[in-house]
Amino acid sequence: MNSGFSALRWLAALGLMVALGLSAAGLMTMRSELGALSNTKRTGAIWIANQLEFELFRFTQTVALFMAQDPRVDAEDVVFRFDILWSRHSVAEMADNGKPVAGDWPEAVVLADLGEQLREDDPLVLGLESGDVETARVLLTHFEAFAAPLHDYTLVVKDVQAQEDMDARQEIWRLSKLTVAFSAALGIGSVLLAILFFVDSRVQRQISKENMVLLKRSEAAYTARIEFLSTVSHELRTPLTSIKGVLGFLKAGVLGDLDSKAHRMIQIAHSNAVRLEKLIDDILDSVKAERGEWTFDFEQLDLVKVAEGVVTANASVRIDRTIRFRNAASGPVMVFADRGRIEQVLSNLISNAVKFSESDTEVVVTVRSEGEHAVASVKDSGAGIPEAFRGRIFEKFAQADSSDKRRAGGTGLGLNIAKRIVESHNGKIYFESEPGKGSIFTFELPLLKDAVREKQDHVLV
Repeated sequence: MNSGFSALRWLAALGLMVALGLSAAGLMTMRSELGALSNTKRTGAIWIANQLEFELFRFTQTVALFMAQDPRVDAEDVVFRFDILWSRHSVAEMADNGKPVAGDWPEAVVLADLGEQLREDDPLVLGLESGDVETARVLLTHFEAFAAPLHDYTLVVKDVQAQEDMDARQEIWRLSKLTVAFSAALGIGSVLLAILFFVDSRVQRQISKENMVLLKRSEAAYTARIEFLSTVSHELRTPLTSIKGVLGFLKAGVLGDLDSKAHRMIQIAHSNAVRLEKLIDDILDSVKAERGEWTFDFEQLDLVKVAEGVVTANASVRIDRTIRFRNAASGPVMVFADRGRIEQVLSNLISNAVKFSESDTEVVVTVRSEGEHAVASVKDSGAGIPEAFRGRIFEKFAQADSSDKRRAGGTGLGLNIAKRIVESHNGKIYFESEPGKGSIFTFELPLLKDAVREKQDHVLV
């Protein structure tokens, strides 16, 4: 329903824009037509023909007064009127686009004849002197002959222009009706669009209310889940601590000697208790991170020494793996970080590498400095990370769907917690993996430059 209202709204808006555009185009065309009509009154063909006819009359009147030896008129006045007549003839003969104003009408031949006469009598006019009545008579005879043909030409121009004006007025009337129609469509469309927006807003408000209800339910479910995980984890920790302690005593022989079979079973139980404790710690850390209850105790640390300690602690319980530590830096790699949290990141990465590696393979932990960053990486020789799983490997409870995952187990929180810790230190974590050749998990932290140590490459078993 919402998509239907949205489509109708956009369709109505499109119709409004089309109607508005057509109305604007009609108004602009009307303005142009009205402007053309207005121009014909002052600069059109009629005005030009009238001016030419008027100037011919003024020229012949001036020549007649010169012949009558009127003291107000001399030869210079005749030349002046002759020049004006010629200029008006040039305007009448050619329009702006280079075509005759009068077109191909038979009456338009008077323009060509008048032009020939102007060019022919130009020497006579220039040579006219005071008292030269004979020359003036010749000029008057020549140009009075053009009065009637030029008047006929003016009448033809008026008839043609009148027809053009009528056509223009009819076009304006047609455009006016179209503009009114488009304006009506514009008004109807506006009302329709307003109705659609009103209905759509009601629908959107209803959807917003429903979304708010769903959001509150989701937040309640999320809070309940966090509280459940926190409560269960805390409740499991207390009995698990007691079980782990008793198993530790039995494993150490404090409560008496055990036969080899019982000792082996106690070792397995103690190992699983330690593993379960790690899973509970991961869940509690995830809950604290979700709640924003994580605390950090930052200090200056040598990442090389931190990594050495973590490798030593992990190597002591990995009897079927070789964990190698390599210091690829030429000295200490100083960072400003929380020791416990960085140890947790390294432990998670090492534990993950060991779980997904075959027996009698090597896990290499490397620390180095690159530019302004301290870089630590953990490389294993496992099966690698499936392509389909790589995009969500750092998500909570994410585990690859493979036989390795089923064998290794885990909550899928280790990498997510490691990512949160690293990013809380203004660092970043990433990985490289190739099927059948293992994976390399790397994290970077801002580097604090300090003293230099020698390179070392040794095996901690």
